[in-house]
Amino acid sequence: MENAVKKLIDQTARWDGYLEKKSNAQLDDFTANAGSGNFTCFARDYKIHTGQNLQAQPWCAMFVSEVFVQAFGLEAAKKLLGGSLYHYCPTGVNQFKKAGRWAAVPEPGAVIFFTNGQRAYHTGIVTEATATRIKTIEGNTSGASGVIENGGGVCRKAYSRSYGKILGYGLPDWSIVSQSEYVLGWHHDSNGWWYADTPHTYYKSCWQVINHHKYYFNQDGYALTDWHQIDGKWYYFEPAAGHPLECALYVTDVSGVQGPGEF
Repeated sequence: MENAVKKLIDQTARWDGYLEKKSNAQLDDFTANAGSGNFTCFARDYKIHTGQNLQAQPWCAMFVSEVFVQAFGLEAAKKLLGGSLYHYCPTGVNQFKKAGRWAAVPEPGAVIFFTNGQRAYHTGIVTEATATRIKTIEGNTSGASGVIENGGGVCRKAYSRSYGKILGYGLPDWSIVSQSEYVLGWHHDSNGWWYADTPHTYYKSCWQVINHHKYYFNQDGYALTDWHQIDGKWYYFEPAAGHPLECALYVTDVSGVQGPGEF
């Protein structure tokens, strides 16, 4: 994934587990003063950035807006969201459409919008998209399956690509954001270990030998762990724990192996 996309997803993930408050107190604490009052630090900051006091109102869109601000700053966030921060989901949809950034196909870093059959009524940020599934992080939801548009917390969610309540996706124009340089070497985030080989690129979809240990990096740039079939052969990589060495290739000769445990 591009550096700006990773920056957004990492910033969004930092809020996983945040709970809304029952009153306008302890807004920055993740669990203190939890309740169903729709009071959040996101609404507080949204007022600072827009002048609109929407505390105690549904906050999924304010969560998306403010996470973009946290990652890229106010002016860049406005441009990435199609022209302005938004607190009303249909406004966000219209902004992306007007900017020519609306799509039916998801990608990491996209803003996902859900419909109740009449209008967009919930939103979040896509963290991963496969051929069949979409993973997101959303504000004002819960961990229950399906869209929960007023669930009271920041949660990770997953949906089928064909889920009927998905309206579409706003695709930020990442060229707006200047790409900061990677620090060369190993890096770790919530998805695993990855390796920056230049200030602007990282290993992906390839074998690499690093410090005399052999790794395979998947299409997203993460070092594989456990059993994987690559070019028709099975390989085993040490399960990752706390060091990239634990992602290294463990079985070096698997000729004739049909699958995990079948020799």
